[in-house]
Amino acid sequence: MRTDMHSERLLRIETLIMDIMTQVGVKILSDSWLARLRDEGFTTREDRIIFHREQVRDALSRAPAAFDLKALNPVHDLTIGRGPSKVAPGYGCASVMDAAGHIRDALFSDHLELLKLVQASPELSFNGGILAQPSDVPAAQSHLAMHYASLVYSDKCLMGMPGSFDQVRDIMELTAIRLGGEDLLAAAPRLITMVSPISPLQIDEMTLDSVEAAVRYNQPVMASSGVAAGTTGPIDLASNIAMASAECLAVICIVQALNPGNPVVFGIQCYGADMKSGNISIGSPAYALQAKYCAALARRWEIPSRCGGTANDAKSLSAQAGYESMLSMFTAMENEVSVIVHGAGILDSFAGISVEKFIMDLEIIRMNRFYLDDLDVGDDALNLDLIREVGPGGLYLTSMDTMKKCRTHTWNPDVALRGALNGMDPSEKLLDNIAQTRNRLLDRYIRPETDPEILNRMNRFMTDKGVDPAICESPVCHA
Repeated sequence: MRTDMHSERLLRIETLIMDIMTQVGVKILSDSWLARLRDEGFTTREDRIIFHREQVRDALSRAPAAFDLKALNPVHDLTIGRGPSKVAPGYGCASVMDAAGHIRDALFSDHLELLKLVQASPELSFNGGILAQPSDVPAAQSHLAMHYASLVYSDKCLMGMPGSFDQVRDIMELTAIRLGGEDLLAAAPRLITMVSPISPLQIDEMTLDSVEAAVRYNQPVMASSGVAAGTTGPIDLASNIAMASAECLAVICIVQALNPGNPVVFGIQCYGADMKSGNISIGSPAYALQAKYCAALARRWEIPSRCGGTANDAKSLSAQAGYESMLSMFTAMENEVSVIVHGAGILDSFAGISVEKFIMDLEIIRMNRFYLDDLDVGDDALNLDLIREVGPGGLYLTSMDTMKKCRTHTWNPDVALRGALNGMDPSEKLLDNIAQTRNRLLDRYIRPETDPEILNRMNRFMTDKGVDPAICESPVCHA
């Protein structure tokens, strides 16, 4: 566990957070929800909720410090809020980019391929959500189509998605069918619904409806604010962190008012900004720096945290994509952020998801884990007998100890280049390594078994909702 920043910095940021909540408040972009929240005991001023310090403290005390998230296959169960970071892939992109930066609309087959790659990747703990928003499925049906595919192509822990109350309820009901009943869904956390306030300091009806649908089934809510310093938030990073935190705490307070004890995750997805264009910058070190404070605040409040992972502004699979992604992912993992979303595949400030970048990011995750696992200082590793046996001027390469450990005790990349290229262009060789790794993962993929009767019930539910379940049988081709 990382040592928290118990410095004046953290205390001053927390003071500003509370001042924002108690003096400025958060605007509710729904008259009906504003009235309902007033009935729930919130203080309103015109169209805003004004929070009391004790109200915020009570909400944080009700929220679990950690919770067990159950997967369809118990081998993939997770504890959120304790231990090393758990990583989810990219989320929410409507476009796909190739290694050269060429962009096209995402298709449902892209979503399916990513589901299979995530399922086959030991580096990733979560599957599902919006891996690639498909352009070839009507928007009114895509939420169910994507989630249905997640339930039949993966048995890892699942990300959900926000939407109208009816859409999120449909996702919950379909999940309940897959589990065998609504009681089984409500009995344990199974599905994380991520919602985002609208910066600065607003919460819309879709966010509140998503929260209501999730908490009816006791399912975790991830409140994650995406504030860009200098555009949708203050340019000073400390103020930007404070405002984003106030937005997320407002959602957490509402969750706890609707269902005390409901699991929550506190997330700030705070960006820098390119002041020349006004665009967000997720490759800026400001992104990583703000993630560090997200983790520190969450630990201070004893709730799980969330931030981004391999974030970058690169226009293609390039050196920029690598070094910007490494900084963000290392910061999140070193600070043990509970859930890292956008852990693999993102390019160009969320403009698109790239399978080639996805494969490269898996290697970044493995590198960070190798580093963070630290040194083995057991008796077998501190081997004086070996050093005595080889002696001065000897050769360890041919020792039996090296022979036994050479495949397990060294860092062996899948993508990075080593050794002679034998005349092959380095860029071409890198892409070839990526393609081979991608195909190995797809070859390794095994579709989880689903009880035929449960699958029939899921199919009937989909048909009743006007979605043809056959769409989820689209072929996925190898690179």
